[in-house]
Amino acid sequence: NGMSSRYVITGGEDGNMGFWDGKNRKLIEMINIQTSMDKNKDLVTCNTTSNNRSFMSSSSTPWNNGSNLWVSSVDTRGNWLAVCGGAENTNNISLTSRSSPSTSGFATLWHLPSRTFTSGCVTRESLNTVVYSDSLNCFVSGGNEGRISFWDSTTMVHSGRSWSSPPATYTVSADPESNTMVVGGSGGILDCFADRVKVSQLQLSS
Repeated sequence: NGMSSRYVITGGEDGNMGFWDGKNRKLIEMINIQTSMDKNKDLVTCNTTSNNRSFMSSSSTPWNNGSNLWVSSVDTRGNWLAVCGGAENTNNISLTSRSSPSTSGFATLWHLPSRTFTSGCVTRESLNTVVYSDSLNCFVSGGNEGRISFWDSTTMVHSGRSWSSPPATYTVSADPESNTMVVGGSGGILDCFADRVKVSQLQLSS
């Protein structure tokens, strides 16, 4: 979940994002991520090996038939809200060429005061976490592909990636006062990054 001065933002396995009044503990609005991306296809890009043009000309996102969309992480930066997640497709209708069931993911950006979808990107991997880095002035995400990705904080355009040691990344922690980050994932491995470059690795004992 994420929090601003006004909202508490939640997401879950049903693919919905909830905006809650943090003071009165009341639901303000529940938004379905896939529906929002379908209605705003012109604001969605693809960061995959698939043909972006074929996706943009389709009637909806690639997660319709037999898919389960989930929201895994949200984070805020001022008036901007980043939301990421993934989709498991049991009918093998996917952006990837992997065997069924296959997965893909998404990273989206929202204008927080108006709760408006502003941009998004479909990713090859499902994304497990997203966090804002003050020093790098970008959002950083991690997923099931052994890498972290960097996203422009106002457009959600993919601006680069760095490979990480864990086969799957579950959490990213960014120091607000420096350019360092710690990435944790499967296998009990922690990576330390500085200026987007991995500088050290720690294997946690079992």
